Amino acid sequence: MSSIKIATGVKDLLSQMKEHPRETYSDVIERLVTDTHDRSLLHIPLFHVRICDTIHSLDHPIELSCERDNEDFILYNHEFHLLATAPNLHEALVEITNEFEENWKDYVEQDIHKLSSGAQMFRQKLMSLIPEEI
Repeated sequence: MSSIKIATGVKDLLSQMKEHPRETYSDVIERLVTDTHDRSLLHIPLFHVRICDTIHSLDHPIELSCERDNEDFILYNHEFHLLATAPNLHEALVEITNEFEENWKDYVEQDIHKLSSGAQMFRQKLMSLIPEEI
């Protein structure tokens, strides 16, 4: 541990924020930073995707995590291998739908026999999202 200087007014505010009398200032600050970081992460449901110039409704929305990095929006979903970075949310969403379409082409529109077993499982996961026949 190291010591830091805290202004008296800030120290008083931190004391008021203690959840119990034995909580340290370090604990209070860590809780505040963690809460703030968690709130800065947004989740956006993706309800529709574009495949071959046709808009399709997803059977279950894909939850996209959204973060800000300097001036850019970063959207991602690890489960469906989606990642987009753009200066505004609209462009990031357009890029995410492009990423989904590329995944569709790479896994669903390919000869299933040329895909590894992991790729075939991912293909099934993608196909399960779209209830209608394409």
